[in-house]
Amino acid sequence: MIRHFWLLSVSVVAFSAFACELRAAEPAVAAEPTPVLREWEQLKYGLFIHFGMSTFVVDEYGRKPAKSTDYAPTDLDVNQWAETAKQAGMKYMVLTVKHCYGHALWPSTHSDFTVATSGNKTDVVKQFVEACRTHDLKPGFYYLLGWDSWHMPKMTPEQYEKFVHDQVTELLTQYGPITVLWFDIPWDMGRDMRGALARLYAHCKSLQPDCLVMLNQGFVDGSFVEKRIPSYFGKNLTETPEAIWPKDLNNGERVVPPPAGHNPRIAFEGKTYYIPNEVCDSIGQRRWFWGEDDDVRPARQMFELHSQSVGRGSNFLLNAWPDKTGQIPPETVKRLLEIRQLIDHPERVRDSLLVGRPATASNVYHGEIAKWGPDRAIDMDITLDAGTRWATDEEVKTAWLEVDLGGPKTFNRATLSEFLDRVRAFKLEVPDGRGGWKAVHRGSTIGGPGIDVTFDPVTADRIRLAITDSTGGPTIWDFAIYPADGE
Repeated sequence: MIRHFWLLSVSVVAFSAFACELRAAEPAVAAEPTPVLREWEQLKYGLFIHFGMSTFVVDEYGRKPAKSTDYAPTDLDVNQWAETAKQAGMKYMVLTVKHCYGHALWPSTHSDFTVATSGNKTDVVKQFVEACRTHDLKPGFYYLLGWDSWHMPKMTPEQYEKFVHDQVTELLTQYGPITVLWFDIPWDMGRDMRGALARLYAHCKSLQPDCLVMLNQGFVDGSFVEKRIPSYFGKNLTETPEAIWPKDLNNGERVVPPPAGHNPRIAFEGKTYYIPNEVCDSIGQRRWFWGEDDDVRPARQMFELHSQSVGRGSNFLLNAWPDKTGQIPPETVKRLLEIRQLIDHPERVRDSLLVGRPATASNVYHGEIAKWGPDRAIDMDITLDAGTRWATDEEVKTAWLEVDLGGPKTFNRATLSEFLDRVRAFKLEVPDGRGGWKAVHRGSTIGGPGIDVTFDPVTADRIRLAITDSTGGPTIWDFAIYPADGE
């Protein structure tokens, strides 16, 4: 009993000392651009690597049972990730060192749920940083704060905060200089969320002053400091939102900056700070982690996302997932290189003839034309945002979308992508000169990743996408047509 009391006393004293250290923390976010921030802004394009337990359990949110040994890459090649990033024209990489399962990709001494107890004991973090340095890429770590399904249910918010600090200490003292620490779900740190984030920021800066701190705000454009209701392991603890603050970098998860561009001078609580922005998105249609039923999105979509991010003053962090072997699949590598070709040679990208043209449709979801009208499918806004698609009522099985081209245009190529993968047959039609329509292309499925089709050049003043069979109300992300060569 005396021994147990002594251990408890030591634990209380240790935690009290930690708490005193935390209360003394003071954030110091830059009011003007620093050399470190300027260097980060010049990186512009990076590779996001989602890899870990979720790759093997095929669940991104830690809901399925998992054992440490479930993580077992069969042919891990971290150098291949870096080679791919370099060939794709990227300047930095960010690796998910801990995600929703709480499984660490390094042998952390503060947890029993790490690569050290897994089916492949490689210190992935160590190899990742070494590969980055070999290929002249800046290394960054993604670290999940909230929704940690392994550790949070076993700890109080105070204990979990200390655990986070202990793991961050390992990451920032054992692997050399790190460019960015990318924290996800920051609002899930307990009732004292704001205080916890301030203490975490100060802790990171005490270990590596030049390591930039990113707090993910979610699906916003990065132009402000968002507020969220503090929670712990997904359970709201108050009714009063708190600011996700402090941080060096803002982000937009699958949301690009406004057309005027990102303004890094952000006002917050009576002061103005210099906070650059980053847009992150995934090359996969459905997931951040690899899954057999996911597909890579078209190169043109990713090029547009890059253009709308970098061209509007933000960095662009594009996610590509290694599979269960531990390597990025060949088709994904191929797509990344295709994207680079478009970035390096934008003159090869032809503008869609449909942008800005009047469009009509046979049906619009609940009649809400402003939100789900046909113009939402032809605007070339390719972010995965529910407001940028043409949607129809659930019971609809056939539908059409027609666009007035404003006069005769000659074209021979179209791209399409859809949400929910419902289309089973469609036609591209032009007027037949007798008051009807004739098909210039017939197809079956469209799918989320989209399709790129060519046909004999045709001249017309209108075009119609006619969906002739669908398992439910069709909903189209994007519809574009392109002029024939020489036009």
